[in-house]
Amino acid sequence: MGNWLASPWQIALSATVPVAMALLLFLLERRGPLARPLQESKGLVAPYFSAIAVVFSLFAALLASDAWRKDTAARAAVEAEADAVRQIVHVARVAGIGTEVLPTLKSYIEAASAEDPYSAEIEADRGRTDKVLERLLTAIVRNQTLDSTSRSLLASSAQSLMKAHDDRLHLATDVTALMKWVTIIVLGTITQVALLLVHIGNRRAQRVAVGLFTVTFSFCLIVVAIFDTPFETILAGEPGATLGVVLRTL
Repeated sequence: MGNWLASPWQIALSATVPVAMALLLFLLERRGPLARPLQESKGLVAPYFSAIAVVFSLFAALLASDAWRKDTAARAAVEAEADAVRQIVHVARVAGIGTEVLPTLKSYIEAASAEDPYSAEIEADRGRTDKVLERLLTAIVRNQTLDSTSRSLLASSAQSLMKAHDDRLHLATDVTALMKWVTIIVLGTITQVALLLVHIGNRRAQRVAVGLFTVTFSFCLIVVAIFDTPFETILAGEPGATLGVVLRTL
C-alpha cells in the first residue's frame, strides 16, 4: 500500500488485526475497568448494531468494487502498453522504417521495465522513459519517407503507448490504499464493539457473533491488501514480464 509495508506483511496484518482487536475486546469486557457494569447489563437493542453494520457493509462493498476495478484497470493498462508496442512494430515494418524505430522501442521497453513506482527514483526513471518516447515521436514525425497514412497510424499508436504508460503509473502510485485500509479497520472495530455490546447478556452468542464477523472483517482487509495495490501483489514484475515477451519477438 504505497510501499508502507512489504506485501506479505500487509496481508499478514490484514488477517491478524481483526483477530487481535476481537481478543482485546473480549479481554476488556471480562477484566477491563468497565467489566462489572457491562456484565451486569443486559446488552443493547439489536437495531443499534444494525445501523453500524449497514455502514460497514456498504463501505466494504464499495471498497471491494473499487479494488477489483483497480485490478482490472491495471491489467488493461499493461496490456494496452504491450499492444501499442506491437502495433508500432508492425506498422513500422510495413512502412519500411523498422530499423529506425526498433532500437528506440527496445530502449523504451528497457526503461519502462526498470521503473519502480515505489522507489524514491521513480521521477528520474519516468523522465528517462519520457525521453525515449520523445525520441520515438521525433523519429516518426520527422521521417520524410512515410506516407500520411503510415505516419498517422504510428503517431496514434505512440500516443496510445504514452497514455497506457501514464495510466499504469497513475494506478501504481495511488496513495489512497493505506487510507482505505485504515478506514475499514476503524469501521470494522466499531462493528465488533457493537456486536459485543448487543450480546453482552449472552457470552456464548457474543463469542459466536463477534467471531463470525471477525472472519468477514479479515477477509475484507485481505481483499484490499491484494487487489487495491495490484503492482505490489498479483501484478508484481509488470510491465517487465509482459513487455519482455514483446521484446523477444522484435
